[in-house]
Amino acid sequence: MKNPVIDCRIFEHSSLQGDHLRGILYFAKYFRLLRRTRFLLAMTCFLLLLPALTHSQTKYWIEFKDKGIASPAFIPGNPIFDATVKQFVPKALKRRSEALGTTTIESLITIEDAPVSSKYLDTLRQLGITPITISNWANATSAFLSEAQINLLHNLSFVSRIKPLATSKNNTQSIAKVTSIFLPLQDIHSDEPEILPIPAGYDTIIYHYGGSYPQLRRINVSPLHAMGFDGNGITLGILDVGFRWRAIRAVKMHHVIAEYDFIFHDSVTSNESNDVPDQDGHGSLVLTAATGFFPDSVMGPAYNPDLLLAKTEDLRSETPAEEDYLAAAMEWMEKLGVDITSASLGYFGFDSGFVSHTYNDMDGKTTIAAKACQRAARLGVLVCSAMGNGGTTGYPYMITPADADSILSVGALDVNDTIAGFSSRGPTFDKRLKPEICAPGEQVWTMTHDDTFTYAGGTSLATPLVSGACALVKQAHPEASAQSIRKAIIKTGILFPGQQPDTAYGYGRLDAYNAALSLGTIIGTKRMWRVDSIHHLEVGIAANNGVKFPTIKYSLGSISSVINLVPASDSLIYTATFPAFPKGTHIHYYVETSDGADTLTRYPRNAPDSMFDFYVGDTIINQKSVAEITATKELTLSPNPTHDVIDIRVQTDEAVTYKITDILGREIISYSATPNVREIRIRLDRFAPGTYYLEARSISGKFLQNKKFIVVQ
Repeated sequence: MKNPVIDCRIFEHSSLQGDHLRGILYFAKYFRLLRRTRFLLAMTCFLLLLPALTHSQTKYWIEFKDKGIASPAFIPGNPIFDATVKQFVPKALKRRSEALGTTTIESLITIEDAPVSSKYLDTLRQLGITPITISNWANATSAFLSEAQINLLHNLSFVSRIKPLATSKNNTQSIAKVTSIFLPLQDIHSDEPEILPIPAGYDTIIYHYGGSYPQLRRINVSPLHAMGFDGNGITLGILDVGFRWRAIRAVKMHHVIAEYDFIFHDSVTSNESNDVPDQDGHGSLVLTAATGFFPDSVMGPAYNPDLLLAKTEDLRSETPAEEDYLAAAMEWMEKLGVDITSASLGYFGFDSGFVSHTYNDMDGKTTIAAKACQRAARLGVLVCSAMGNGGTTGYPYMITPADADSILSVGALDVNDTIAGFSSRGPTFDKRLKPEICAPGEQVWTMTHDDTFTYAGGTSLATPLVSGACALVKQAHPEASAQSIRKAIIKTGILFPGQQPDTAYGYGRLDAYNAALSLGTIIGTKRMWRVDSIHHLEVGIAANNGVKFPTIKYSLGSISSVINLVPASDSLIYTATFPAFPKGTHIHYYVETSDGADTLTRYPRNAPDSMFDFYVGDTIINQKSVAEITATKELTLSPNPTHDVIDIRVQTDEAVTYKITDILGREIISYSATPNVREIRIRLDRFAPGTYYLEARSISGKFLQNKKFIVVQ
């Protein structure tokens, strides 16, 4: 599914000339003799003929029969296996472990993750074929091929299938026609966005939603915001046409872990010279709808996540090639530890000259895009995909990858919470119910790539509202699996009274707060501050059947004590005041409460093995969450956000080198600690307010971790 404002694309496709066809047929016959002749002689002849035989080329998907290594040999100690493991960040392995229910590395990394055989790729290059997009999961690569090269590949024992993707074209010829239906409005807030006022409760959150209030109210994220959830610590991956995020006030301060353009194979996801003008427009709208942070103007459900951005959609054409871009992006994000992906894209019909999908293909296991999303879901990623905008067309059903199993396919509601006419319908070809959930898809308030406010529509805009809300649910229940969250979203969907789930609404309108509640008691540390040496704490707590006996349990060395939490003015917020202690006293604490059924919940979840901490007398701590101290983490920072100091703790006895850089990657300070020094404090007198990154490496070269922290006034 394209940006709903894109209405046509015109392309010219090159074709083979008659002389080239005759040459190809002759060479194909000649190639079959290779088994009876010397390969080097044959290859020499081929290379001499190559310029004449590769003039007209089409893009194909080349699938291989194996990885060039037997599955039983793909085990720890094998160089290919060990190199594959290094491509995964620890967070990705942890997610896989939880999703697959195993901890052994040979169970977490399988032959599907092994790289495509370098020998196979080298053979392609020797035949004059340049691999473009390479997918380990699909065991395939895309490449431009002539008919002669196709015949060559059919004679290679390791090639299993060759599938056409796209036609070679001059990038300067055909440009997609763009017609805007958006309504740019006057900028209603000219100041730069600031860190939200930290005090807890509804007043300081929802009254700063600006134009986003109606859409956020309808998906019921306000209680989660009031309790302090904002997407912090959740990695959200967005796949779209591109992102001009550095130019948009609502997102330019976000933490983008990585971005990649799978069309031109570089790290630029904003417009490039070969792109259609404003190619990055749709992705910018989607990104802001999900994560925007511009108080009193525009807010997304998850306004403080870690981001992975993938440019996978080429607006110059509509061809099957874009499916392999999407599949490669899903694989890339999964390795980098993504928690949730959001794709306001989809595929069904293609430009003239290409075989389009049929409804029979919408079974979740046929298309390249659906298979990639389904594998990501199996590995513990919560995948969100737009249903499409064909509800009133001759083909009213979903587009792929919305047909994939075990994901959240998203339909669009109009302003009255009735299904939008354009929202594509289910079921899948194999009769599974689609969509799973719906969200506002008309008059969604967001920002454009040129930094102006606008209303936008389509299942493209409903999907980022769902994925952003899912990030809040994941933050509220970090122990919950992707499938647990998916089921909670489905179970709590809101339908009209008496209505049953159907192929238009799915399970109804998203209710983020009740989805989070259905997973158990919610506890969120919202704010800690001090007056003189007295420290105060606000905590958000909610449970389905009432909150009982909420307390703070804290310790000073071997001495443990309890403080009762009391309700504040907002029903979800509880407060506590710590006793006066000498300045510099180190306090560890955790939150404990029971619900109406006397089910005990602690925060952190595995307390007292894990606890929060602070030093008495530290400056005012305007923080969205206090750093967690746990033996399972190699690196922790506190307080965060901070003002004048940052405390660093590591779980290693080796000497460690620390480096702090700013948001542009410029080094601010570096420090080397001697062996057995596990705690250091760095003063931040030289640091201006803003976002910074700490990198820690042990002397052996083992990477410990990268951490983000924020310095406030």
